[in-house]
Amino acid sequence: MSDTQSAEVVVIGGGARGCSIALFLARAGVRVILVERRYLASMVSSANGAQVNVTAKEPDPYTLLSLESARMYPDFIASLEADIFLQQEGILFVTLDPAEMENLRRRVETRNRLPGLHLRLLDGREAREIMPALTPDVIGGYVSSADGIVDVLALLPAMGRAARRAGATLLCNTEVTGIDVSGGRVQGVITNRGTIATPVVVDAAGVYTPHIGRMVGLSIPVDPEHGHMVVSQPYPRLIPIPTDYVTQLPNGAFLIGTTNRVVGYDTRVRPGWLPPFLQRAIRILPRLEQVNALRIFAHLRPMPPDRLPIYDRVPEIEGFYIAVGHSGITLAPITGKIFADLIVHGQSDYDLGPYSLKRFAQASARGAGVPEGPATA
Repeated sequence: MSDTQSAEVVVIGGGARGCSIALFLARAGVRVILVERRYLASMVSSANGAQVNVTAKEPDPYTLLSLESARMYPDFIASLEADIFLQQEGILFVTLDPAEMENLRRRVETRNRLPGLHLRLLDGREAREIMPALTPDVIGGYVSSADGIVDVLALLPAMGRAARRAGATLLCNTEVTGIDVSGGRVQGVITNRGTIATPVVVDAAGVYTPHIGRMVGLSIPVDPEHGHMVVSQPYPRLIPIPTDYVTQLPNGAFLIGTTNRVVGYDTRVRPGWLPPFLQRAIRILPRLEQVNALRIFAHLRPMPPDRLPIYDRVPEIEGFYIAVGHSGITLAPITGKIFADLIVHGQSDYDLGPYSLKRFAQASARGAGVPEGPATA
């Protein structure tokens, strides 16, 4: 990299959001440079349960945004010109507890009021017809046809290759050390490998989004939420679709997670935190006791206080955009479209009001805390 480059847009962060934004911008004819301090998908975008999870997203606008993104996935993957496994046959949510079953019943009733969602309430027998490996103790649940899984280890590299083919420049092992702002306008990005002159920056740095925000005087409330993932050795096909936080990949390996704790930027495995979710998984699927774990690791999800994304064009700093939140895999296709439309056309087809940065200042001004949402992956 030379000491000075220029771009119409610089995207900071090489995860699912950053790669998608760079790809859509490049396809729109924008000269875009993506800057990643390590390598593409080096954080949680490659360290998750691989689920395209629509149904568990609340409130309603977030559900519908996730649904629209899920519907984009087949064409999105086809456009990447790569062999990427995608299964959109649903996720099975089950329970052994009558009180929890009542909660699931209410969820099915309220979720099915949204156009395009089709949740089917199941009793224990119907759940085992879909997944015979379930314990007889399962009393019921629901299956959601809008949900699915995608091979994230193939998806992110393919997005990067497609972005390059479209004309984007991807700078890995490049750390942003400053943002040049003058007269309330973005002027450039300073990195450890030189300066990039640009009028537009998209902060898609995941758990490091607040760090980039501070470079321009912004406070962006995002916590690094610690989560575990257990990866097993390949095992004969046991489940046809995911159930809760258990996914079986095409090669037979299981992904089992997760935990939800805020412990700072700490990715150490905490053995004492593993038993609850592993015991639940084995109780639901008893044959998992025969499966050998190959790897246990921890990752950090970027989590705003209300568990909704922050998708915003910051009015105080012309040319500065924020794209952060959990569920980057589910929202990958629609995120690229949203920010390409915002930057190229000045507006998006989607209502981004619920995802603005200013909602936190408003909550603070009212003296109210932000609501705590469901812990979804």
